[in-house]
Amino acid sequence: MQKKKDIAIENHDKCHVNSVDYRIKVDLDFFKNVEFTHLYSAAHAEPEDLRFQEGVLTAITGYTEWVSQISPVLSIGWDWELRYENANCQYVKIGPVFSNIAFHMDENLQNEMDEEEYVQQLLDSKIAEIEWSEKILQSITQ
Repeated sequence: MQKKKDIAIENHDKCHVNSVDYRIKVDLDFFKNVEFTHLYSAAHAEPEDLRFQEGVLTAITGYTEWVSQISPVLSIGWDWELRYENANCQYVKIGPVFSNIAFHMDENLQNEMDEEEYVQQLLDSKIAEIEWSEKILQSITQ
């Protein structure tokens, strides 16, 4: 595992900010070593029109944002839902990941898949490595 200082030094060669969409293009090998820190999580407020109705099925949903400790800062965020399944409550990621990250794609991959689909797959893989449920619970119950 590389030290954060070493990653930050390498960052200048491995990142490029695209001025059109303000995404930061990174190499996949570089991205695999980036660690993300919890920035903020919150639950969505229940819509006003549902607050006083009885027997309305609702879901507890929210969002979370995570950032890197390198410059330029890489950011990933996603929506979640609290679900009760198999006698257990768990947070489940829903929808696409929101991020300022883009990846360099080789030509072979460009012919096989859409760039946004590729980015989402890589970001989903990174999220799977993060132990995010506990951070969300701490953040929304404080």
